[in-house]
Amino acid sequence: VEITMWQLNRNTEMGMEESRDEFALKSTPIHIKLHRRGDLLVQAVLTFGTKGGYLSKALGRRRNDKIALEPLPLHEILEVKAGCVGYDQAELPSASSSKAKGKRSSDNKQSSLFLTIKATQTPMASSRFYYCKFKSRTARNELMVGLRGLLGDLQIHEGVSVSSMHTPGEPEPPNPRGRQVHPHSVELAPMANGDIMVPLSEVHKVIDQERKNYDRLLLLLLQSSGDLKEKEDEQLMLRRKLEGVSAESAEKDRVQANDSKLIMQLSKKLETLLMDNEDLRDQNDRLNTRLVAVECEKMNLMSN
Repeated sequence: VEITMWQLNRNTEMGMEESRDEFALKSTPIHIKLHRRGDLLVQAVLTFGTKGGYLSKALGRRRNDKIALEPLPLHEILEVKAGCVGYDQAELPSASSSKAKGKRSSDNKQSSLFLTIKATQTPMASSRFYYCKFKSRTARNELMVGLRGLLGDLQIHEGVSVSSMHTPGEPEPPNPRGRQVHPHSVELAPMANGDIMVPLSEVHKVIDQERKNYDRLLLLLLQSSGDLKEKEDEQLMLRRKLEGVSAESAEKDRVQANDSKLIMQLSKKLETLLMDNEDLRDQNDRLNTRLVAVECEKMNLMSN
């Protein structure tokens, strides 16, 4: 499967609340494969390889895949979750130049394309996270369901069995009729063509298989219930944010309405003042004209 991967090593020291994050891989195109080294699932590993660029493909150079990270054993996977758990996907670092940082961060805003694989701790990191970005949600869901199914099979078939009907050294069932009965067998109801004997071990095998299938489905349902709880919590958080933004928007609308009302009142007052100013100017002009006329008359009388 072709994906874009980030690998995060998180170290949390004793007595310190803050953790130190270190990315061993940043925004690298990866081909993820499941490689089985034996018949058991506990021997299976996930390999992460990179291929040559477009130039090498155009030149026809067939080189082997480069190993981008150390293989991840299947039994070291703790959980597989949808989304970018434990880190903001928009803040994931980019391996390209700083000019394309804005474009990269905008491309990583869709959390529905991300898958998080959490692995066990190592001497170098207290926790490991593998963030995988897919081209489509369908591809993400297929890999998530497949990995969860493998983890369920690993736990049921090769882990500690708690639902097995196998009881070694089981005593031979009594035979009240005195007939010879096959060990670990149970007698069914007599039929027309004679008695039918079914080995009890076969019954136990069928029950064990059905219980293993039930346990596997139970593990998948438990993981799905965790996803459902996380999405419900995320939905509640988004709803609270929406309510807060709606309250802020309503407050802004109220303030804007008050401001608009005040601006309207001030505009009317300003218009009234401008009209009064015009009237006063007209009166002033008339008074000046009359004063000039009076002065002229006075000068004429004095000259006479």
